Amino acid sequence: MVKEVQSERGYAVGVQLFDRIRETEAVYVDKTEYVWKMVSTKAVNFFLSRPRRFGKSLLVDTLRCYFEGRKELFEGLYIFDKEKEWKKYPVIRLDMSNGKYYERERVHPTINVILEQQEKKFGITNALDPTNYDARLTRLIETAYEQTGEKVVVLIDEYDAPMLDSMNDPELQDYIRNRVRNLFSPLKAQAEFLRFVFLTGISKFSQLSVFSELNNLQQLTFDPAYEAVCGITEEELQTQMKPDIEQLMEKMNITYSRWGIHYTYDDIVVKLKETYDGYHFSNHFTDIYCPWSLVSAFAMGDIMNFWFSTGTPSMLINVMRKTGVSVQQIEHFQGRLDRFDAPTERITDPIPVLFQSGYITMKDYNPMTQKYTLGFPNGEVREGFTTSLYKYYMEDYVGSMDTLGNAYTDLRLKEITIEQFIEAVQRWYAGIPYSITDKNQNEQLYQSLIYAALMGYGADVSAEEQTSDGRMDIAIKMTDAIYILELKYGKTAEEAVEQILRKNYAARFAADPRPVYAVGLNISKDRRTIDSYKVVKILAT
Repeated sequence: MVKEVQSERGYAVGVQLFDRIRETEAVYVDKTEYVWKMVSTKAVNFFLSRPRRFGKSLLVDTLRCYFEGRKELFEGLYIFDKEKEWKKYPVIRLDMSNGKYYERERVHPTINVILEQQEKKFGITNALDPTNYDARLTRLIETAYEQTGEKVVVLIDEYDAPMLDSMNDPELQDYIRNRVRNLFSPLKAQAEFLRFVFLTGISKFSQLSVFSELNNLQQLTFDPAYEAVCGITEEELQTQMKPDIEQLMEKMNITYSRWGIHYTYDDIVVKLKETYDGYHFSNHFTDIYCPWSLVSAFAMGDIMNFWFSTGTPSMLINVMRKTGVSVQQIEHFQGRLDRFDAPTERITDPIPVLFQSGYITMKDYNPMTQKYTLGFPNGEVREGFTTSLYKYYMEDYVGSMDTLGNAYTDLRLKEITIEQFIEAVQRWYAGIPYSITDKNQNEQLYQSLIYAALMGYGADVSAEEQTSDGRMDIAIKMTDAIYILELKYGKTAEEAVEQILRKNYAARFAADPRPVYAVGLNISKDRRTIDSYKVVKILAT
């Protein structure tokens, strides 16, 4: 019998207040070494970009508590013995995500409340023009300095939230950018009164001028020394969170014992890694787990998809459609750092926003060309993104992905043959309407459909895998076989099989004991579905 969990570890899921986490003795992974590294340098101005749900706000609040001199909260943490003075500084914290900016009428009330909260903190009551944000922040900084005699700390969380909310409306975004530029302008003019300035965000908006005007702005985003400042490393997981893994194992065994499933500690570690790990923020490629998902799994007592609970923006999917970027291309995109770290005022290329939002990450780096290969970080994002892509884009073509997903399940359980699976795909493709324009009637569309549907169903499937002589369209990996699919639009199934054999795609799986099959598919121009197919077992060479 599986034993009951004896003592619960507490998880403050969604709580971004450092003092509350420490006071309630909730699980906290010690990141104060990075705090110490920042505050003990001579630099004053810092910027960090990370995807949503990556602990940026908690890091900001940790800095707040440190600069407020709240030593008792840090007992047992790295910084506790490092800091000798625990000096108290006045702290101004502006959380720009504390409101929505979808309409022009909401911009001023939102920014006004953010400033009023800080003005109240320092007892400022005499009125200025409420829309004169630079004057108000200037007065805040000067008042805080005069009241304490200490230089001021300014923490700006999610600085880019107003621009991100207005990306669908260029006119609104221009208006917001001018307002936010006005708000941040004192950060340079008041430099003599500032001890420390820290900004977080997701994207870079170059026209805000904050990046060009702040003196000696230290950007931490791709600095190897700070790659694990947010998120959880493998070492932190296996040491600081080892009790959490053990507790999760017990909970999952209680849940799944009714189906005869029993997880070992190593099973849980592997499953956590496959689902939540894989983010990289420098060319050192330290694996980083998504903290929101990891802590949510521990709190829930099961390994599920959490990060994608809010879905993928339809705006981003529309950009992918307009630019012709397919989901299978995303997993093999290559570019220099300035390509995917580009400003995102106007999205004409989905790659920068995909990267900055956390949908894709660095997977490899070639120092000779200085190019990175990008791809999905882990199973949670991979499945969530393709499911969302299917919902926004492909459901209009062929209906529910369950049609193909059920056929895949039957193939995996050996209830149907590969030929019967292809016939199910044939019927599924038949739902593509004639209204699709000619430019979309190509191999890439059909490849995207089957790839996204299988991915969303959790299949072990890859697309555009590089070989010595090209890229294979799709590879489906089952427990007892590997199927290489080659799609030809308006040609023949025989030509498709011949290409698989001629280019020796099977060499990619030479070390794999499973048999490999070449599956050629001919997409008819007239019928817009599979006109013929051919399956050939590839003999080992």
